Amino acid sequence: MTLYDDISNWQELLQKLLTDADELRDRVGELERYNAYLQQKLMNDQKGNGFEALNALYNEGYHICHAHFGNQREEDCLFCLSLLHHEGRNEPEDL
Repeated sequence: MTLYDDISNWQELLQKLLTDADELRDRVGELERYNAYLQQKLMNDQKGNGFEALNALYNEGYHICHAHFGNQREEDCLFCLSLLHHEGRNEPEDL
């Protein structure tokens, strides 16, 4: 291998890394915008107490568990359901 070949290989690798960095930057920007949208939606839709807001968010198809909070759900999540069940039991009783 010649020095020219080595430099060409490094240029190709650098170009791929720059392309990957651009794609990651775009994805991060998209996720930040989506996160801001979800936070705003949660604030605007907040009715009653926090438990009701979490329940509404879960029913709209989003995770409310700490591991995946704000991500869209494809199916029911045992962590989210456990949180809803636990929080629902701790609600004060109406007197």
